[in-house]
Amino acid sequence: MTGRFKYFEALIRIKDSNIPPNIFIPVAEETGLILKIGRWVMEEAMAQIKIWENMGLENRKISVNVSPMQIQDYELISFLRDELIKNNVDPADFEIEITESVLLENREHNIKVLENIKELGIKIALDDFGTGYSSLSYLTYIPVDKIKLDKSLKDRFLSLDNSQVIKGLISLCHGLDLKVVVEGVETLDESENLKIQNVDYLQGYYFSKPMKKEDATLYIENDIKKD
Repeated sequence: MTGRFKYFEALIRIKDSNIPPNIFIPVAEETGLILKIGRWVMEEAMAQIKIWENMGLENRKISVNVSPMQIQDYELISFLRDELIKNNVDPADFEIEITESVLLENREHNIKVLENIKELGIKIALDDFGTGYSSLSYLTYIPVDKIKLDKSLKDRFLSLDNSQVIKGLISLCHGLDLKVVVEGVETLDESENLKIQNVDYLQGYYFSKPMKKEDATLYIENDIKKD
């Protein structure tokens, strides 16, 4: 771990509203609007990657959360391919994040879609690992590149008495050739402790709260000045 910025996670919010995403995203999924919303987010993310590239900024990667409904969209692969070509974006700069819920229904179909996404050169991260139906067995067959350990795991096992649990889980993921992100890092002590556990990436409010794209550009520029 270098201690330097590596990528952003794209978040969506309703402007001038206090309605949180855990309220409006399920509604979007129930109504089918999540397909249009999801495509718009991916279009915006790829366009922003290209803007940063044109500015000569490095470390311009963006990850986007994808709903299980989007994985079942039969036009998803062609849409991603077309957007990559349209924006002339290196697929290695774009990442999608899924949750284990994609395995609850249509498992074989969804895994095939994920494999097709990886064939495009796009990285896939398994988000919120450690919640819900989490199972280590998933890691042996789901086609992902990165595991994001949920904040609840960090809160439960990062104490000195339990830190071997986190270290062992990270070691297991590395043995499967998977990168590991720990989410919800909020303090310097947590950051330093996790570095000792050989984690690949850290994410959380200790580094930054959600910001607008203009502020994200400044964040990258300021990080580059550290060289």
